[in-house]
Amino acid sequence: MKLLDWVLALYPRDFRGRFGEGMRTALNEDYRRARSRGRLAALLFLTTTIPHALWFGLVERLPRPATIHAFFTIDTRDAVRALAATPIVTIVSVLSLALGIGANTALFSILNSLVIKQLPVRAPEQLVVLDRTSWPNPIWEQIRERQHDLFESAGAWSTAPTTFNLAESGRVEPVNGAYVSGGLFHMLGIDAIAGRTITPADDVRGGGPDGLVAVISSRFGQSRFGGARDALGRQLTLNRVRFTVVGILPPGFLGPEVGEAMDVFVPLASEAAIRGRESALDFRNSWWLQMMARLKPDQSLDQAMAALNAARPAIREATMPLGGSAESRARYFNEPISLFPAATGVSPPRGLRERFEQPLTIIMMVVAAVLFIACANIANLMLARATARRHELSVRLALGASRLRLGCQMFIESLILAAGGGLAGLALAEFGGPLLVRQLGSDLSAATLDLSIDWRVLGFTAAASLGATFLFGLAPALGLGRVQPNDAMKEQSRAVAGESRLGLRNALVAAQVGLSFALVVGAGLFVRTFATLTTTPLGFDPSNLLIVGADATPDSVTPENKVAYAQRVAEAVAAVPGVARASLSRITPMSDGNTTTGVQLSGATPLPPEERTVWINFIEQGWFETYGMRVIAGRDFAVSDTGAEAVAVVNQAFVRRFANGQNVIGQQVTSVTPGRLNALIVGVVNDSVYRTVRLGVVPTMYLPVSRASLGGFSGSAFSVTAKLTSPRALVERNIADAIGKAAPDLAFTFRDYNDQLRATVIQERLVALMSGFFGALAMLLAALGVYGVTAYSVGRRRAEIAVRMALGASSRRVVRLVLGRVAMLILAGAAIGVALSLWAARFVGALLFGVGARDPVTLVTAAAILVSVGLFAGWLPARTVSRLDPTTALRT
Repeated sequence: MKLLDWVLALYPRDFRGRFGEGMRTALNEDYRRARSRGRLAALLFLTTTIPHALWFGLVERLPRPATIHAFFTIDTRDAVRALAATPIVTIVSVLSLALGIGANTALFSILNSLVIKQLPVRAPEQLVVLDRTSWPNPIWEQIRERQHDLFESAGAWSTAPTTFNLAESGRVEPVNGAYVSGGLFHMLGIDAIAGRTITPADDVRGGGPDGLVAVISSRFGQSRFGGARDALGRQLTLNRVRFTVVGILPPGFLGPEVGEAMDVFVPLASEAAIRGRESALDFRNSWWLQMMARLKPDQSLDQAMAALNAARPAIREATMPLGGSAESRARYFNEPISLFPAATGVSPPRGLRERFEQPLTIIMMVVAAVLFIACANIANLMLARATARRHELSVRLALGASRLRLGCQMFIESLILAAGGGLAGLALAEFGGPLLVRQLGSDLSAATLDLSIDWRVLGFTAAASLGATFLFGLAPALGLGRVQPNDAMKEQSRAVAGESRLGLRNALVAAQVGLSFALVVGAGLFVRTFATLTTTPLGFDPSNLLIVGADATPDSVTPENKVAYAQRVAEAVAAVPGVARASLSRITPMSDGNTTTGVQLSGATPLPPEERTVWINFIEQGWFETYGMRVIAGRDFAVSDTGAEAVAVVNQAFVRRFANGQNVIGQQVTSVTPGRLNALIVGVVNDSVYRTVRLGVVPTMYLPVSRASLGGFSGSAFSVTAKLTSPRALVERNIADAIGKAAPDLAFTFRDYNDQLRATVIQERLVALMSGFFGALAMLLAALGVYGVTAYSVGRRRAEIAVRMALGASSRRVVRLVLGRVAMLILAGAAIGVALSLWAARFVGALLFGVGARDPVTLVTAAAILVSVGLFAGWLPARTVSRLDPTTALRT
């Protein structure tokens, strides 16, 4: 055949001499067989043989760099052709990788923004934060006076959430922002892209030379004024106070707090203009500021901390909180101040980083396990593909190709698959990342993270792709050691070569089953945690509740008229058709608001200081009825409870802790801080959740709203809870109209109580959703692995099974024979999974609620599910082979 002679002539002269006529005969035989299978097979034979002949022919003529280039180019071309010859395998592999790599990349990009990425400021590595807590303004003023002695510079801002109201009246139009010190932006190294930033001259009470000024984010300027630069010099109303916009910040900066987007910044001293009589600027007991400093160029963290604590006694003495016991005052004076690196920004207590760093890390480990399972499936596909190509590989070995060369080509094929999966995964991460970030927030507060692709995300995606290449590309490459140039070309060797690889395929499937089992167990634990949190009785009825959040501005109501003003609003809401009841309170259950104090019950044995804390709410008569709570002993508040002596209602947890379950009606409860609280207990109500289900029932004391000024528990914010009998959409507008008539200058918001409940389980919902999805995906991939290896095994044993059936074996016995091996495979994987689950239990315990990390019910349920799915996957090919005709099977 002239064509084969031409192909043979492409090889080097010494290469042809070593193989001679035998090589030509082998090529001729292979080409004849390929032609007998069709023109496409013949074309595939030529496209895999000619490039190698060309390459070997060029080796002795090209210099070394060109040889390497030719090697890579030709093998890449061969790899593309080989992958194109099996399009289904290629597409399935790329899609599996895209899902695994995309999910990992999306989660890594979130963790990168949440934990790793540095603030877009000057030299962020020099930034430190003063403790991971908030501070009163008097302490900031002491630090500000000494900042240049202690650091290069320092700054402060109001910790999130700080929400300003843009509306002139009526329903609130919220915008997130912060009060900032005059030198904060200079300390961070942030310059305005238009106008200027806030300076120390602006940070004075009553306003600086330009009056009350504000600096806004670029995105807010675009959305509010139609263009960032168009906002300069414009007026902005914040909580009914007018500010002048003097600067626009760079697009990448949304504040120093991770996950909190701040769009409006005003001077710290302007807090007095907004809050009036309730200003916290001089209040030593109000902890609402975060402080950050920049170290001097030659200053270490330890040196800065030593200098700070040397000045601590003077700072503490000048800012000692008013009141308090001698013990608390001594503790305040002696408590050191710590510094922590802040290059990656600050996350307040219960902030996004604190809540989601551990859950997202665990979810990422889950997704990494799913990627491994997908790679194991692809490795099985590649092994089966390599088995189908053993004839081609043996020809190449006979023609002189080294095993290293063939291994390199298989590795390049794997690299192309991984590159395609990596690129598709990166695109998937770009789409899925923002969707995941939305799951971190709620209807009440959205999370904001910068998910722009940087070198870390690209590096992670490249590393994941390269790791996947090794995971599924190594197995078929190692299998080349069993392919022999002569034996592999014999028909008999096919079964031998196939069976020799079955052990590796079984091991991969067992590993898949084990990982899937562990993931299903984890998903079961997290789903049960979420279910427990959402079904635990709260102690009150949350259905059909609408919360009206209101804030009486300082100018609209005097302190002495505050309670009457709020009660007038509650009465207006209660009179709206479709509202069964409406009650006034300072705090709604399971919200971010909380008030605590230490108390002592008269006549009872004094408790240790750590057990004296009670949670407090200020409510009005009928509030318990609105929430469906029961008065167990004594009575509810009455209209007459406005006399000189304060009264209180406590819950059962209070009675258990302070009175050992004995009667407390008529007893006096007193604050451990002298003069702060003294009330007579007149009633006991059932226990209810105060803040979160995880926190559970805590000792709680209820006081009339008329006593809200006790101990400084005053403020302009209050809530009206309305129990609806009609759909919210029909009632809400009427409530807004009623409030507008009763209090025209009141700023208010609406929120469904169910939204507030959902906000308390965001973390658990995310973990349950993600672990459940990827656990199910892992189980599906493992089932596919079981199906694939079982189908391959029965395919190799087709003749043996036909003989068994010809000798009288029934179809049922054949199925049992196949499923027996499948069961052994699943049991081996389940044993691996149990070990993994027990080992991983130590890492997930803190995320669980109402279920143990080694819960036997979850383990048994996961085992039952996985065994059922695995046996079903093995039964499908077993059922098919049990129906074959022995005579037909033995002839083929």
